[in-house]
Amino acid sequence: MNKNKSLSPYNEGQGPHFPGLSLSLRSKFLIGTAIILIVVCFISAFIIYYREKSLLEESAYAKTELVMAAVEASRMYVRDELRPRMMENFGQDFFMLEAMSTSYVGRAVMDKLKVNLPEYSYRRVSINARNPDSEADEMERGMIKYFRDSAQDHNWQGLVDMEGEAQYMRFRPVYFDESCMSCHGEPADAPQKLITLYGDERGFGHYPGELAGLIAVGIPVQSALSAIQEKATSVFLVVFFGVSVFYLLLTFFFNWIVVNNLRGVLGLFQEQVEEKSLPEIFGQSRSADELETLSTAAQTMATHLKQTREELKRHAQDLEVKVAERTKALSHSKKLLNEKVLARNQELKALNFIAELTTQARGLADIWPQALSRTLSLIPANGVGIYLLNERSGSLELKYQQNAQDLPSGVDCLKQATGLVRKDFQTSMCQAMGGDMNGFSSADFGHCLNVPLYCRGKVLGVMSFIWVDFSEISSEQKELLLSIGRQIGIAIESLNGLQKLIQSKELLQSVFDGITDLVVLLDKDFRIKMVNKGYLQKFRVAPEDVIDIPCYEAHSGLRKPCPHCTLKEVVQSGRPVVSESVCGTGEIYLVHFYPILNEQGELESIIRYARDITDQKKVEQRIQQTEKMVAMGQLAAGVAHEINNPLGIILCYSELLKRQLADFPQGLKDLHVIEKQTLNCKRIVTDLLHFSRGQESAKEYQSLNRTIEEVTQIFKHQLKKQKIGLDLSLDREMPDVFFNENKMKQVFVNLIMNACQAMGKSGEIRIKSQYIEEGNTVEVTFWDSGQGMDQEVRHKIFDPFFSTKKTGESTGLGLSVSYGIIQDHGGDIQVRSEQGLWTEFKIKLPVSGSPKQG
Repeated sequence: MNKNKSLSPYNEGQGPHFPGLSLSLRSKFLIGTAIILIVVCFISAFIIYYREKSLLEESAYAKTELVMAAVEASRMYVRDELRPRMMENFGQDFFMLEAMSTSYVGRAVMDKLKVNLPEYSYRRVSINARNPDSEADEMERGMIKYFRDSAQDHNWQGLVDMEGEAQYMRFRPVYFDESCMSCHGEPADAPQKLITLYGDERGFGHYPGELAGLIAVGIPVQSALSAIQEKATSVFLVVFFGVSVFYLLLTFFFNWIVVNNLRGVLGLFQEQVEEKSLPEIFGQSRSADELETLSTAAQTMATHLKQTREELKRHAQDLEVKVAERTKALSHSKKLLNEKVLARNQELKALNFIAELTTQARGLADIWPQALSRTLSLIPANGVGIYLLNERSGSLELKYQQNAQDLPSGVDCLKQATGLVRKDFQTSMCQAMGGDMNGFSSADFGHCLNVPLYCRGKVLGVMSFIWVDFSEISSEQKELLLSIGRQIGIAIESLNGLQKLIQSKELLQSVFDGITDLVVLLDKDFRIKMVNKGYLQKFRVAPEDVIDIPCYEAHSGLRKPCPHCTLKEVVQSGRPVVSESVCGTGEIYLVHFYPILNEQGELESIIRYARDITDQKKVEQRIQQTEKMVAMGQLAAGVAHEINNPLGIILCYSELLKRQLADFPQGLKDLHVIEKQTLNCKRIVTDLLHFSRGQESAKEYQSLNRTIEEVTQIFKHQLKKQKIGLDLSLDREMPDVFFNENKMKQVFVNLIMNACQAMGKSGEIRIKSQYIEEGNTVEVTFWDSGQGMDQEVRHKIFDPFFSTKKTGESTGLGLSVSYGIIQDHGGDIQVRSEQGLWTEFKIKLPVSGSPKQG
C-alpha cells in the first residue's frame, strides 16, 4: 500500500487540500459546484442592481439637463434680448433686478417650477456672492475648487448622501463674460440701483473668463434606490431558489449517471483482473468513494502499462529485423509496379495532351505536329501519316506526315490501286476504314500499322505508322493506339464543328453589325447574349462589359427587371411586341421584341430591335405646331378684321363724348379709361394681324452678336435692380447672318423679359451664341435660373394667347409671335426646362437665310 502511494501522483491531482479534513472526490465536486452556484446568485443580483442604478442615473441626468436648459434659456433671453432692450429704452444706468439680473431670473424661474415639481432643487451659487442666498455652502465650495483646479471639466454628476437620503446631484461651472462686467466688474461702472440694493463690497472685481460659481441641480432618488435594492434582493432569492433546485437535480443525476457507471467500470476491472492482483491494483482498504477507488486503480495500472511498454520495445526491435527483410522484397515488386505505372501515366498524358490540344486549337493543322510527335514517342515506329476521308470523292487524302515522305498522297478504296499505291497498302487502309486496326509488311515501308480514326461510330480517317517494330508492341500499346485513334477522331469532329460554328457566328455577327439600329439578343432570363456594332457605338461599351449581364442591370443599374418592362409581356405571351421607349436623355426609340421559340414552342431567346425615332417625333411635333399655328393665324386674321371696325367706332364716339362732357370731369375720366382699354385692344388686334400675315420681313446680312449686345444693354438697369446676373458667351468668329434686326430684337426682348419675370428678385441669365459649321447655321441659347416649366406647359408655350401669368398681366402672344418670326427666318426655336430649376430656349438660324427644310 505504501509502495503504491509513493509511485502515484494521486495526492497532487485531488484538487484543493483541507488540513485536518479528508474529503472524497465526489464531496469536493459537489461543494465546489455549490460555491459556484452561490457566486452566480450574487453576481446576478449585483448585475441587476448595477444596471437599474445606471438607468436611474441616466434618467436623473436627463431631468437635470432639462432643468438646466430651461433656466439657461431664460437667462440667455434676459442677457441677449431683455437687458439690451431695457438699457436702450431707459438708459445705460437703468437697472431693474427682476428683469435684468440673470441670476435673479434663473432663481425665480426655478421657484415657479418648484410649485409643480417640489422634489427638484436648483441653486446658482458663488463664493462672496452679492446675494447672501446665493452664497456657496461647504459642498458647493468644494465643487467650485474642483472646477477651478480642473478647468477642462465642465460637468460633474453623481449620487450624494444628503442627511441620510440619497440624492442625484449635477454641478456645472459658470464663467463671467463681457456682458457680466457692468454688474460684476468695477463698482463705479455698476448701476446705482444695484449699489443701493447690495452695496459695493460683494460681487465686484471680477474679469471675463473667471470662474463665477456653479449651478447645482438635485433630484431625490432614495425611494428609487430602495426599490432597486428590493428588486436585486428578489432576483437573488429567485436565482438562489433556482440554483438550489438545479443543485439537487445535479446531485441526483451525478449519483445516478456518474457513480453508477463508475461502479460498473470497477466491476469490469475486478472481473478482468486476476484475484491475486486485486489487492495490488485496488489497494488493501477499499474506499466508499468510487471516484477515489477508480483513480487509485488507474494509477496502479499506469505503472503496469509502463512495464509492459518496455517489454513491447524489446519485441519491436526483433520485429524491425524481420520487417527490413520483407521491405527489401517489396521494394523490388514496387519497382516493377512503378515502371508499369509510369508507362500508363505516359499513355494517359498523351491522351490528355491531345484532348487539351483540341480545346486550344482553332483548326486541325494546329494539332497534327504535336499530337503525332507525342504518339511516335510512345510507339516503336519511324514515321506516321494522317489520312482523312473526303466525303465528296469517297477517297482518303494525306493531310500530314512526319518522317513518312514516301506515303502516297491519296487512297481510293472504290478504285483499282494505281502505280503510286501498292495493292497491299490500299487493302490495309480500306480495312482500317471499316473500323479494324491491321498491319502488313511492305518492301517500301517495312512493317506498317493502320489505326482507324472514328467518332460516334463513324470512321473519319486512318493514322498510318511505317517501319514499326512489331516485336516491341504489346497488347496494351495496341489498346493505346485505338484510344488515340478515338481521341483524334473526336478532335477532328469537334474542330470541324467549331469551324462551322465560328463561320456561322461570324456570318451572324456581320449581319448584326450591318444593321445600324440597336440589335440585342437576350435569353429568357433577360441576359444579354449578343449585341451589334451600333449598340456598342451608341453606349460606348465593349462586348465584355455587357455580355451575360441582365439588360436592366447594364442599362439602368437595377437589381430586378423594370416595373413596366415590355419583355415580361413577351416572355408570358410568346408573341412579338412593339412599343415606344423614352430614355432619360430624351431620346425616343421604337422597340420591337421578337421571341425565338424551340421545336416544343418554348421560349429560348428574344431579339430586341430598337430604332431611334427622336428626329421623326420632333418633325411630327413641328408639323403639328405649324398646322396649329396656321389654323390659329387664319382664325386670328378673321377675328382681328371683325374686331377692328367696332373698336374704331368706339374710339370715334369716345372723341364725340369728350366734347359733350367737357364740363363733367368724372365723365371725362371714365371716357379716358374706355379709350385706353380700346387702344389696348387695338394693339392686341395688330399683334394678331402681324402673327397671321406671315409676310416676309426686310432682311440683310449683319452681326447677330451686336444685336444681342444692344438688347442686353436695354435691360442693364432692370437686371441690376432685380439682382440678376448676366453671362454673355458670344462666338466672335461667327459670320454675319441674314435677318431682320427689329424683328430679331423683338424675339430677344421677349425671351429676356420672360426670364426676368420667372426669376423675380435674383437669379442668373446666360446667353450663348455659336457658329455650327456643319449645316452653316448659328445657335443662340437663352438660359435662366427661374422657376422652370412642367411638360404640359412646355407643350403649350408657343400657342397664341397661352400664358402662365395672371389675367391682364400678359396677352399670351409674345412667344407665339417670336415663333412666327423665327419661322419667317427659316429657323427653329426649341425649349427645355426642369421645373423649379431652370429654363432654356435654343434658336437655330441659317446663315444664308434660306427657308427651313422639313
